[in-house]
Amino acid sequence: MTLKTSMVLTIFGLTCISELATAQGNLVFNGSFNTDASGWTLANLAYFDNKAGNPLPCVDLLGLTAAATQTINNLSSGTTYVISGDYRIYGSSTNPCFGVSMDGVILFQDATQQPDIWQSFSIAYTAASSSATLSLARINAAGIDCDIDNIAIYAIPEPGSLCLLGVGGMISAIFFRNRRKD
Repeated sequence: MTLKTSMVLTIFGLTCISELATAQGNLVFNGSFNTDASGWTLANLAYFDNKAGNPLPCVDLLGLTAAATQTINNLSSGTTYVISGDYRIYGSSTNPCFGVSMDGVILFQDATQQPDIWQSFSIAYTAASSSATLSLARINAAGIDCDIDNIAIYAIPEPGSLCLLGVGGMISAIFFRNRRKD
């Protein structure tokens, strides 16, 4: 392999890595609520709570229809994303108490009913457009309080990108192994 070929392959590989890193960035603004709830619209007795959190602080969904919403931009139509986060329910109910939706379509409802324990959710979402409204809300249960924290949305890398990255790594390894023999 010539030096020119190896340079082209290295640049190509680095380009793939940078595209993969860009796709992996968290698209949620301030999902950990470190100092406040900026970037979020809080409605119906949803509020920033600096005395609770996983770790401190979080957003408390106190009202019966309390919700925290945020418009997520820079989505790629047809790309699958993972929406994840933590939630905690205070009290008990036989109905789901917490839900996650994108553009009004419910993607997740709490079904475990484990009160006072931080739980995680992770759901797949395929974007239909370049932006969508993420909503985390209390649902169905009166007298139940919910906290949310560590909200994130990440693109799932395409298998083709991962394969390309692997091929680039193998070619680089072969090149450097052959160079070492010389």
